[in-house]
Amino acid sequence: MMTLERVARCLMVGFVLAVIGSGLLPFLLVFMLIDVNGLTEFDPTPVYTMVSKFIGVGK
Repeated sequence: MMTLERVARCLMVGFVLAVIGSGLLPFLLVFMLIDVNGLTEFDPTPVYTMVSKFIGVGK
């Protein structure tokens, strides 16, 4: 049986995840548009370069 505390905790975690997801959405859309337009060839950040080399994508 779920207590009121557990229900409140689950709702709060869901709300926090929804806020974080909504906050990241514009950045993900911009990254997708950059990738679709082929502008990722310029290696915009060192982190992107490191990740692309790590996963084997790119040059």
